[in-house]
Amino acid sequence: MTRPRRPLRTMLAVALVAGGLSALAHAQPAAATTLPTGFQEQIVFSGLNQPTNIEFAPDGRVFVAEKGGRVKVYDNLADPTPTVFADLSTNVFNVWDRGLLGLALPPDFPANPYVYVLYTYDAPPGQTAPYWNDNCGDANNGQCVVQGRLSRLQAAGNVMTGSEQVLITDWCQQFPSHSIGDLKFGADGMLYVTGGDGASFSATDYGQLGTPRNPCADPPSAVGGVMNPPTAEGGALRSQDVRSTGDPTSLDGAVLRLNPATGAAAAGNPLSGSADANARRIVAHGLRNPFRMTIRPGTNEVWAGDVGWNVWEEVNRVTNPTAGVTNFGWPCYEGMGVMGSYDGANLNLCESLYTAGGHAQPYYTYNHTGAVVPGENCGNGGDAISGLAFYPTSGGNYPAAYAGGLFFADYSRNCIWAMKPTSPGGLPSTAAIEAFGQAAAGPVDLAMGPGNELYYVDLGGTVRRIRYFPGNQPPVAAFSATPVAGQPLRLDFDAAASTDADPADQGRLTYAWDFTNDGSTDATGVTTSFTYPASGSYTAKLTVTDTLGAGDTHLVTIQPGRTAPVATIDTPAASTTWKVGDQIGFTGHGSDAEQGTLPASALSWRLRMHHCESVGNCHVHEVQQWAGAAGGTFVAPDHEYPSYLELELTATDADGLSNTVSRQLDPKTVDLTFRSNPAGLSLNVGAFTGPTPFTRTVIQGSTNTVSAPSPQSAGGSVNTFANWSDGGANSHVITAPTAAATYTATFTSVAGCADSFGYVCTTQTGQPFAAADGAVLPLTGDDAVTPVSLPFPFRLYGQEYGSAWVSTNGFVSFADPGQAGLVAVNSALPNSSAPNAAVYPFWDDLVQRADSTVRTGVSGTAPNRKFTVEWRNSGYYGSNSGRVRFSAVFGEDGSITYHYADLSTADREEGNSATVGIEDGSGTVGLAYSVDQPVLRDGTTVTFSPPGGTPPPTTGTISGVVSANGSPLAGATLTLSPSGRTATSAGNGSYQFTAVPAGAYTVSGTAPGGFTGSSPVTVTAGGAHTVNLTLTGPPPSSGDYTKTTQARPYVSTADGTVLPVTGDDAVGQVTLPFGFEFYGQQQTTAWVSTNGVLSFVNPGGATPENTALPTAALPNAALYPYWDDLVQRSGSVIRTKVVGSAPNRQFVVDWFNTGMYGSSSARISAQVVLSESGEIAFNYADLASSARERGDSATVGIEDATGANAVQHSLNQGVLNNGEAIVFTPN
Repeated sequence: MTRPRRPLRTMLAVALVAGGLSALAHAQPAAATTLPTGFQEQIVFSGLNQPTNIEFAPDGRVFVAEKGGRVKVYDNLADPTPTVFADLSTNVFNVWDRGLLGLALPPDFPANPYVYVLYTYDAPPGQTAPYWNDNCGDANNGQCVVQGRLSRLQAAGNVMTGSEQVLITDWCQQFPSHSIGDLKFGADGMLYVTGGDGASFSATDYGQLGTPRNPCADPPSAVGGVMNPPTAEGGALRSQDVRSTGDPTSLDGAVLRLNPATGAAAAGNPLSGSADANARRIVAHGLRNPFRMTIRPGTNEVWAGDVGWNVWEEVNRVTNPTAGVTNFGWPCYEGMGVMGSYDGANLNLCESLYTAGGHAQPYYTYNHTGAVVPGENCGNGGDAISGLAFYPTSGGNYPAAYAGGLFFADYSRNCIWAMKPTSPGGLPSTAAIEAFGQAAAGPVDLAMGPGNELYYVDLGGTVRRIRYFPGNQPPVAAFSATPVAGQPLRLDFDAAASTDADPADQGRLTYAWDFTNDGSTDATGVTTSFTYPASGSYTAKLTVTDTLGAGDTHLVTIQPGRTAPVATIDTPAASTTWKVGDQIGFTGHGSDAEQGTLPASALSWRLRMHHCESVGNCHVHEVQQWAGAAGGTFVAPDHEYPSYLELELTATDADGLSNTVSRQLDPKTVDLTFRSNPAGLSLNVGAFTGPTPFTRTVIQGSTNTVSAPSPQSAGGSVNTFANWSDGGANSHVITAPTAAATYTATFTSVAGCADSFGYVCTTQTGQPFAAADGAVLPLTGDDAVTPVSLPFPFRLYGQEYGSAWVSTNGFVSFADPGQAGLVAVNSALPNSSAPNAAVYPFWDDLVQRADSTVRTGVSGTAPNRKFTVEWRNSGYYGSNSGRVRFSAVFGEDGSITYHYADLSTADREEGNSATVGIEDGSGTVGLAYSVDQPVLRDGTTVTFSPPGGTPPPTTGTISGVVSANGSPLAGATLTLSPSGRTATSAGNGSYQFTAVPAGAYTVSGTAPGGFTGSSPVTVTAGGAHTVNLTLTGPPPSSGDYTKTTQARPYVSTADGTVLPVTGDDAVGQVTLPFGFEFYGQQQTTAWVSTNGVLSFVNPGGATPENTALPTAALPNAALYPYWDDLVQRSGSVIRTKVVGSAPNRQFVVDWFNTGMYGSSSARISAQVVLSESGEIAFNYADLASSARERGDSATVGIEDATGANAVQHSLNQGVLNNGEAIVFTPN
């Protein structure tokens, strides 16, 4: 039959300026971001000045925060012009990464008429804003000390009324990043707040930097006092301040839970009994820069993105904010491991945490040098996690796989990812991450908006929406026009840049040009031309339409006779270079062909710092802005290298046309070489840790912290720090000179390789290699781990183990390491971060290439058996040619021997980035033969021998993986009976109970959706027991249904959700609000056809010709309330609605006022009602007395997925009645 055309979708184009041509700014598609099939990005708002945060009000209004201090409000998503709700710019310190960053609305807004803001307050402690006036000459050298402020603003319509109500002023910040963060309301109605540590991002900062030192008065000194290890508690250690009870607690690096009316601690907080008001507010800490967070819908779980230093980005989860204070470990830990530079500084707050343990590991981490998803187009390096948002578990039109998933973004990589659950109702799985939005536009905030669509804020000035089209996608209109100036102005228009994602529309788009926007079509075709005779302002419009009638419109303002001005930077010269602390002056001017030399008021400047992971791989920090000035000065900032400054000048004429030019200003650099005596020991320089000798290129005048980890084991010697060649303490600051320099750390060495438990390591040369020629393990690619069963119980550090996990990264762990099994960045030993209970023959970032294998083998007879794990021909990350071969041999006597072969003389293959050693299960005792030292040789073995007479252990461990429906299950609750201990399965389904006294137990598991399971286990002293638990759902029904008819009212869906399923023979996908069992199978999604059919499997199209049931032909697994050739006409609509609350919810699909093919007047209304109990009901309304409307050409019934079983109510019989429901009850 003939398909009707779909309604035209009109959207306007992205704001651009090109001489006398400028696009109009309003809602429009944006073609840059690469998205999964069916998704399209649209610009909703543009023209904003560095927007940072977005909030959607229940009444349809949209609030947007700008970094400089303004809050703007749009009446709705179609409003092109915002109102300034509040201007806090006088109080806001807008320099570098500081500014207005947090925004929140209470759930019952506007009945509760407050807008909450979180910003950097422009004054040091004890002072009043404006103090710095956004102009501090040496901010990144720690000179511009400020605070954070949380306030609420009362709304009266679209403007603030009354004065700002300040709730908290705190968060002392010395350096211009890691400022305040984000605001969210939890399901409990409490206000959650994050803030950064306010410390240096260039150096290891414990309060010793800047002038004066210690401006936040952190212990043990007053402002200006000396701050030295081990007692210093300033700088980044403010994130651990709540652990130091002898001084007032700061809020830096913490998550707060507050009473939103007062800013005081919320009732039920873990430290509610503390005498310290700030301690009472804190529910989590140990964070560096939790710039963005989100709350898992329907819970109070806080999921925070913590921007890392130079190696790791983190997603951290606070499972229950009232159960106890969670410590994520910064600056003592980053990612899954110890932060080397702070460990090397030997600070009490870190050393005590290493000893006590108990910090919370991230839910997910990604490394700056690697891809989040293999093959993605997101780049790497200089990363900054900058947004998180959960997709709802029900109610959205995105595909069902996204339900309950976590979207997260990275501003530096310009990408958005989706971490999806592997089972309905489960937690996002770290094993199910998709590169969702590649080449996005600078995302700094993510939010779910109206229609449960994902929105993101672009710091460059736009708010963007990602929309899903389950059927036809509309095209994206775009065109160019040349030349840009002239009078009269003859323009050549070219629409070749217009696109459509649907393959069927390739080369079949139609074009309609309206050069003066008067409603008439002036031309068609991809290219055309038009002459504008006189000066003035015109609007040219292009409408692009696809083969199904979906369209898009692009409008551009044409200004013939007018040209953009020319901006010119006069000083500094392009050849200018700088060192830290240099004062640099700048001047410039603007000229316009029509208006002459522009006044200073027409000029504006921006200074940016490009911070690079490597040369050419950079992200941007906005340093400072100047408006209405022909020149000024700034002080060259302190920063890591590689980095450079960009000075930008924009000139804007009286017609609003503008021109922007920029100048790159490179730093003066110097090479600093670091050595140790003896050579090959590890040193820390800033965030870098590596074996000597090495050279670091830094900016002249920059601040660099150095430290020498002590003691270190290397080559059979224990090395203890003695002195630095420059006379500095073990941890001290080097201000980079202008000439190359060398710094040497001298150690005192004594023979020996032993630990406190009694293990001793020895070496022996001239030994044959121990190969493993048994099983080849299923380990391929990068960062993989697999479990193995041991052929005999093996004892390590007094604990006996029966299984182990082998990692491609050169180690074996006897406790399930979970995600830590993938850790590629080695560390010193011991390290309380997983992996633990491990042996490390060559822990490095290794890769299994095509010619690589990992193998196991068993030799000998009891009691002298040996179990060997061999990494044969393993490659390492960053090299296509490098290979290493090594093995670990486990003796039945408890000995461990490492063998090496085929090593080249390259430092990397000899171990200069590897850890070689062993470690206990707690990560508090370990023995390293070498860490980042090139001391490994072919034929030389390293043997670790256990002590004699070890006291027998009294406890064991239980670990395993929880799964359901064949996939790992995250978020399951595990209970150990009779002890009553509980655990939660991680993203990969793993769990663990440690220190379990010997005895008989039962491990029970539960998960959302009624999944349960249990397994008995007998724990032996020193034993490691694997209990993999498979959870099963509720028992399926018999698959049979009983059909009855009952008098039931038609359910009104007037306030329901309209499905985008229109016209003739269309199908749309919906996500069910609850799992629904149909013929014994759990269903989570459905396809709705205009032809009166709901199918639980993709039917592949809308089938208008009905048949008898059952039938093997599609559709199957389907409900047929009125299967006929129906048409959605004017006034017709298909809607869904959820009625009631769990566990008695109903999901209604309503074909309202639906037309019938071949008749312009016949209309019917039919609906399916799915009950959480499993019942199915068909309701009818508006049926006329005619046989056609009562079903004489329709099929009514239900059918299973095979098309072999069905319950048919009627076939081509006019027996349907208004108010009479057909009910199918499962048996």
